[in-house]
Amino acid sequence: MVKHKRIITSVMILAFILFSSNFLIRSNFNTEESSPIYFSLVAKTNYDGVRPEFLYILHDELLDIGINLTVITQDWPTFAGELLAFRDFDICYYDLTGGEGGDPDFNGLYNEEGFLNLFGYDTSMDWDEDPGTGINEWYMQQGKFIVPPDSGERIQHYWDWEQYLMTNLLPMQPTFASKDYTAYWSGLNGFNFTDGLVQSWGKMYWSDLHYNQSSTEELRVIGDQVDNLNPFILTDSDYPALITSAVIDPLLWIDSDKSVWPHLAENYVFLNDTHLRLYIRDDVKWQLDPDGLFPAEYLDVNDIYFTFYCLKYILNNVHLWNWIKSMEIVDNYTLDIFIDADVSTPQLEAYANCLLDLSKPILPEHYLNQSQLGDGITPDKTHISWANFANCSFGTGLFKVIEFIPNNLTKLELFTDSWWLDNSITNDPDLDWENRFGDFYSPMTYFTIYCPLNVSDPTHEFESGYIDILNLNSNYTLKNIYNTHPWYSTQSKLRGTMGFFGYNMREVRPFLGNRAPCAADPSITKGLAIRKAISYAMDRVYMNNEVNDGEHYITDWPIYRILGIWCNPNIIKYRHNLTLAQYYINLALSTVTPTKSTINSIVYIPGFTSIMTIISSITISTIVLLITKRKKVNE
Repeated sequence: MVKHKRIITSVMILAFILFSSNFLIRSNFNTEESSPIYFSLVAKTNYDGVRPEFLYILHDELLDIGINLTVITQDWPTFAGELLAFRDFDICYYDLTGGEGGDPDFNGLYNEEGFLNLFGYDTSMDWDEDPGTGINEWYMQQGKFIVPPDSGERIQHYWDWEQYLMTNLLPMQPTFASKDYTAYWSGLNGFNFTDGLVQSWGKMYWSDLHYNQSSTEELRVIGDQVDNLNPFILTDSDYPALITSAVIDPLLWIDSDKSVWPHLAENYVFLNDTHLRLYIRDDVKWQLDPDGLFPAEYLDVNDIYFTFYCLKYILNNVHLWNWIKSMEIVDNYTLDIFIDADVSTPQLEAYANCLLDLSKPILPEHYLNQSQLGDGITPDKTHISWANFANCSFGTGLFKVIEFIPNNLTKLELFTDSWWLDNSITNDPDLDWENRFGDFYSPMTYFTIYCPLNVSDPTHEFESGYIDILNLNSNYTLKNIYNTHPWYSTQSKLRGTMGFFGYNMREVRPFLGNRAPCAADPSITKGLAIRKAISYAMDRVYMNNEVNDGEHYITDWPIYRILGIWCNPNIIKYRHNLTLAQYYINLALSTVTPTKSTINSIVYIPGFTSIMTIISSITISTIVLLITKRKKVNE
């Protein structure tokens, strides 16, 4: 019995020693984890909104790799001065807005002479003798001249540029794209918020009536205040986009992923880089004009020529159309457009945004060009047809206007003679119509759009059943409320925003701008290694959860995520990884780089205490087993 007690006492002492050793190892390791501060950086943003919160979180995260971040928040004018002129920072946090345009050309932000080149890129950073410029600069300038602008070659070019920029330069770390939300009564099927109401119409139907709904043949929404239905007379803020897209067709259609599709143009061909030929779709009937003068009018080349003539010469923002050097009518359904992106040079130059610009609503020449000015060419905008068109616009689209009360109400009715409903046209395989627009098996007939002045409380109108869809904008709190209610459904879509941490790569910044090669790996500069370390050290998932309630989309591209097909699907992703962060900071600061085996060992160092715990457990279990066996032998 005494011997047995001695063994138990010995086991307890041994267990205590092992536990104490484990504790000391853990304590010593944690002391080592509190990294020494190697250097400090200055981070700036404006103090409106949540931007400072991202920098404060980054401050805590960078301590893990020995970087102290001094966070400075400023009023907007001061911070804007930092971005545009002074650039006295190492890191900034900023959000860009405007990704709806659809083109990946980011000259102005990432090129050497860019007005918003807050990162400090210059061609000496990646100079290449063959193109005689920086590689990044070559990518950006070359991308503007690849024709066709929507070709696979041009898409691949921008994919390659994105990968190069984020791997070899890393001027910024993208963070989040915000979202818009919508709520709708759950009996509505087939609605796609990202594609939009008009493109969803052929797929939508009501499975049942909801409270205060009188018919399944109608959809009721709240739209922007509109006092004029001519899409080209209004300012951008008044542009009746929803009504226009329902009534007036564009020449080309841009899907939500920014892919370009034939629409009123049956096809388009670049005969060379600056010569575009448009083939116009025939058998497309115009809706009846408000005066009833043209009951059987069909689309032809004159409508296309007239529209772009007006845009170039007599309507708003004429300067935006200088790229159209001239137009020539080939026949009733063929138009040639000659392009010159830079009229200041003698040679013609390609224009990358030409297809996007051509995706504009097409005006009815037969109605609006009834009278011309003294030159016999320029359309007379004072003719009564222009005023009538502003109050009752018409087109070749899916709907026609049956009632318009300015700033109050617009009622639309399905245009049964629309080419949208003609299978002999829409079965064109180049349209992929059914996948994109639906089969229109039993489309709703009426579309009613109320204006804000007529609705004091949109939320009340929605919950009372008087409207079917409610735009929640960025209010995800309200989205979450509706999402849990059995009567409603919700959807989200990405907005044209891009938040990012900007890195100042100018040589005057001694750390982020350090262009000396790392001693152990000359293929990477010390500044790039530090930028990579910071990108791997930040935890954007945590930031998103803490600041955005997890609602924003974490993005990895140096362009807006809503640019769809232009975003490289295999872009490098700097996911939170302290092992890689520590590797790159060591690479930048040390004369010896960790080998791959050393990196692997770094992964497991934090688990060393767990290993000791396992060893302790095994040791104790072994001794206990020995005691048990001895006891059985003694018995």
